[in-house]
Amino acid sequence: MRSRLLAYGLCLAACLAAAAWGGEPCPNVLLVVTDDQRWDTIAALGNEEIRTPHLDALVRRGMVFHNAYCMGSMIPAVCAPSRVMIMTGRSLWRIPQHTAAAYAGPTLGGVFRAAGYQTLYIGKRHNTFLAGNEAFETVVYHDDAEPAARERSSQFMAERTLPWLRQRQADGEQRPFLIYLGPPVPHDPRVAPPEFMALYDPARLSLPRNFMPTHPFDNGALRVRDELLASHPRTPEEMRRHLADYYAAISCFDHELGRIWQELQQEGALEHTVVVFTSDQGLAVGGRHGLMGKQNLYEHVKPPLVLAGPGIARGECMALVYLFDLFPTLCALCGMEPPADLEGRSLAPLLQQPAAGLREWLFAAYGDCQRMVRDERWKLIAYRVGTERHTQLFDLQGDPEELTNLAEDPAFADQRARLEELLIRARAEFGDPSPWE
Repeated sequence: MRSRLLAYGLCLAACLAAAAWGGEPCPNVLLVVTDDQRWDTIAALGNEEIRTPHLDALVRRGMVFHNAYCMGSMIPAVCAPSRVMIMTGRSLWRIPQHTAAAYAGPTLGGVFRAAGYQTLYIGKRHNTFLAGNEAFETVVYHDDAEPAARERSSQFMAERTLPWLRQRQADGEQRPFLIYLGPPVPHDPRVAPPEFMALYDPARLSLPRNFMPTHPFDNGALRVRDELLASHPRTPEEMRRHLADYYAAISCFDHELGRIWQELQQEGALEHTVVVFTSDQGLAVGGRHGLMGKQNLYEHVKPPLVLAGPGIARGECMALVYLFDLFPTLCALCGMEPPADLEGRSLAPLLQQPAAGLREWLFAAYGDCQRMVRDERWKLIAYRVGTERHTQLFDLQGDPEELTNLAEDPAFADQRARLEELLIRARAEFGDPSPWE
């Protein structure tokens, strides 16, 4: 451990004195991880009904990853293992329990702190990685499950971040910073101040193209908490109301995030800051495939992922990436050698050449009942619920809403067989312990 700390300290000294960015000091990092935000909830990414002016600005100046995934979860609270994977750079079955008070391996906050960064964690305590949180120099928790408190959650994030940034200025702090901002929104209860709730009239909102009253079969998670937030079968009126609340919570946080960016701009720090915006995973809210939650493996569980800042080109990237790729990516962007035992792959090359390859396929899991594998075009989801077996095969190129299951079509038997073999390989590679025929 002492040699690792020395290495990181030397790395920071070299970075400060020389140039991670051609003579420039090490960049700051602002990592924003929202809760339950689906990838398509940013206006600049094609959603014409939501209002996100500050996230739109980030999209216009950064690199957008359209195929970012949380690897999944073995528990209904998908956010918990997702945040552990982000902070450890490791895959689903090789991470510690999120409740672990101590962890011997490297963590994002610990590595950056050891390298000389001033580090701040602001976010919820519940269903996060406690050991990873506590590795930050300053930790501010905000748990607000009650609606009255949740209404001001986004404001709380800004009101704790802004004084911290201003104090740095007052102190003449020369160290670069890493801020992990983990707001509890738009996770339910989805409430925001009245001015944001008033932005959205449920009657004017569109239902998703893959809206269904019910899921076509038992996926093993139809009665978990998220799925009980709305009546069965789903009705258009109720789904539109949930969407209105969901969008209001996102618009409110967008507003508060804009205050933070404005402060960084006034300080002259924004141009020297790597900004990462993502979420722990997406959500089916709105009745996609008859679902409400994240306990499934459809494309709507993808989170947004946008990176902007020094050394990052503007553009779009279709590469298949995991959220646990962010740890080695931030190390690379800040001129640090990532710890040797990380499983994530650095996205840094894609930030200049988005067409470059990273991985040929991607794997995800939920509980003991769902497994998924996909490549650039084809996706297979396998289900095992009691004695029932179901398989879905989707052509994502022509059917991005996953409406047409091709698994039983003889014309696509070769694709199904290929992906079923790939699923076996993926399970072995990532150490999936679940029994599966």
